[in-house]
Amino acid sequence: MQALGTFDLYLNIFIAIWFPLLILVNLKNWGERSPFNSYLWRMEPGLMRMSLVLVAIMAAYAGVRLAVQFGLLPSTRMETALAVLAVPFLLGSVAELWLGGRALVRYMRSRPSAARP
Repeated sequence: MQALGTFDLYLNIFIAIWFPLLILVNLKNWGERSPFNSYLWRMEPGLMRMSLVLVAIMAAYAGVRLAVQFGLLPSTRMETALAVLAVPFLLGSVAELWLGGRALVRYMRSRPSAARP
């Protein structure tokens, strides 16, 4: 495995630290909730849960990369770990696209239109 560059190292550290905090804040309802966030949790909880699952997978990916970078995990194990993370990420991404499209269609149908009589 090639060593991480400075930018990649900082990016992975940022993701490994902030993404779990993002999940925690969303699940605990800390802080001020935006109207858009409240709407999505109320009308599309499946989309929001899937989003948090994808964020968790990205945090795990960054954690594995950092563990290999700092010698906590052998690089041979990294290939296995990343393959294990890739399949749920792929399936979650497809589900996210489907749930996002469904949410957009629902929202567009519920909006009052000026063209309707």
